[in-house]
Amino acid sequence: MVSPPEQPIPVAPGRVVAVGCLLALGAAIAWLPLPQAAILVLGLGATAIALLHPAGAVGLALLSVPVQELVQLPGGLSVTQAALLLVAASLAPHVLAFPERRFVVGALFVPLALFVWALALSAVLTPFSRAEGLRETARWATVPLIYLAALRAVGAGGQEPGTRWGQKGEVAPLPSPAPGALPPGSWPVWSLLACLLLAPAAAAVVGLVQYWFGLGPESFGIGGGRVRAYGTIGQPNSFAGYMNQGWPLAAGVALFALRGLCDGAPRRHALPALLGAGAAATLMLAALLASFSRGGWVGGMAGGAVLVVVAVATLPARLRPLARQALVAAVAGGLILALLGGGGLLPTALATRLNSLASNLRLFDARGADITPANFAVVERMAHLQAGWNMLRSRPLIGVGPGNFTLVYERPPAAGERPISVRPWYESRGHAHNYYLHVAAEAGLFGLGAYLLLIGLVAVQALRAVRAARGWMWRGIAAGGAGVVAAVAAHNLFENLHVLNMGLQLGTIWALLVAAELTGGEEPRS
Repeated sequence: MVSPPEQPIPVAPGRVVAVGCLLALGAAIAWLPLPQAAILVLGLGATAIALLHPAGAVGLALLSVPVQELVQLPGGLSVTQAALLLVAASLAPHVLAFPERRFVVGALFVPLALFVWALALSAVLTPFSRAEGLRETARWATVPLIYLAALRAVGAGGQEPGTRWGQKGEVAPLPSPAPGALPPGSWPVWSLLACLLLAPAAAAVVGLVQYWFGLGPESFGIGGGRVRAYGTIGQPNSFAGYMNQGWPLAAGVALFALRGLCDGAPRRHALPALLGAGAAATLMLAALLASFSRGGWVGGMAGGAVLVVVAVATLPARLRPLARQALVAAVAGGLILALLGGGGLLPTALATRLNSLASNLRLFDARGADITPANFAVVERMAHLQAGWNMLRSRPLIGVGPGNFTLVYERPPAAGERPISVRPWYESRGHAHNYYLHVAAEAGLFGLGAYLLLIGLVAVQALRAVRAARGWMWRGIAAGGAGVVAAVAAHNLFENLHVLNMGLQLGTIWALLVAAELTGGEEPRS
């Protein structure tokens, strides 16, 4: 019997193309030098993670902040700039792929957009560097981008509570989890939360090593072979601001995870959160202390106060009187210790730094000050405050333009023009040592009003999140987020914390505050 001839197995053209691309990619990786091959592999991996889910793109952007100045990519891009491109590339296709899902902007998008518009207006109308103005506006535009991507990632408001999206886009019921357990679909929130804590905690470790071993420039020295911690951020004060954007969130999650354990929440969720967030909060608080940033300490105290108030307010009624008494006793003890300069219990450098806090709050005319090594930093700060005020007086409505502070500060005055800088402080530090005055100087009263509106609505959103949150995870996020809002608002009285892409950290936290309210206290669905 003659067997029929074998039929060739059909090969799909798509598979041929895919195999060919993989072979070409493997050959390219093999022939490239090791550094370029590593960048290519990591870049492809990051792109895949970002395209799979918006949470991956947002997480990569958050993790890039501490290393943005350490790695330079081909084309002059920083790691954070490349991550932001991935955020935009991830957000757009996910929105287009699921048009039936409601695109949530939350309560903070409009004030964010209004502030960016005020900056853009000032940048376009500035008589100084329009390019610098547009660059600074573009940096701020990354905040609403990460905010929207984070909201999309956690699925806030995307469907009705108790439902989930099916494979074909239909709405399907979601089984109810056991009491205290986390339902399916909560991994985007967990991943964002982990990145929000891991990135500043890693920077804190670097800062603590610098402090302990005295690894830093001589100008950061504090005696005893130690230096002020500055991490990978570059400046102790900005580094302290980064810590203030992380430790209240970590402390809030750890505190409410502990309460969840006491209330019977499953150990497999609450215990890792307690240990991980508690360790991160400890590292960041220690690094904040090691930064020796007086403004950072003020911000930290404000964030801690709000966190404690929220924790006490959410306690069961029977425990609130005891908690209030303990709080009053702790505050009284802290005030007495501060008034006594530490009572000899604190290291000399730390006690001296605490005692000098009052001098940073005193207003005086830097033009007639007698400069000494002891008051150098205080007089310099006041000179920059006066320069910012002079800029606001020169252009009160729209300011000198975003990003133009240093240019205007160091520009020689024209004939008959009032000088901006204060003698002998002719070299700018880049900001007015008070962000509220700084934004008024650069964007005028319009910009200041838009910024105050934004911060005020963020504070209101934090309060609404605290009231709406149910379950230990969302309560911890809401309380910790409220602490971050207070810490940043207070620290900005002495510093500009909207630098070095730290707005990505803030924008994501603001998105989680919105999500805590929109989910109605439910755990997130995806």
